[in-house]
Amino acid sequence: MQVYVVTSVVAGQTTVAPKAMQAFITALSEQLGSKYTVTLDTDYGQTFQAPTPAVYLVYFGSQANLTAEQRQKMIIYYADDDVDNCQTGRFVDMLQQLNK
Repeated sequence: MQVYVVTSVVAGQTTVAPKAMQAFITALSEQLGSKYTVTLDTDYGQTFQAPTPAVYLVYFGSQANLTAEQRQKMIIYYADDDVDNCQTGRFVDMLQQLNK
């Protein structure tokens, strides 16, 4: 299952610190295992155009900037605290439920 982590859909939007985000992605990848590919979207939401089905972890502060089309994708929102404290448990649980 492809999982994209989207920090921002608008250039210049303040989001989570890159070092904390990388730790969060690494922890998610390790806990989810090889059936999942967790990738950071570095192009302001361009991965929403990907032709293959995916789940999107989107920074909560970006939700107002999502288009109607983007909102139709499978989105799970995360917040600063999730990333800063590397709280991955609920995301791992949700993603594993989706892949059953």
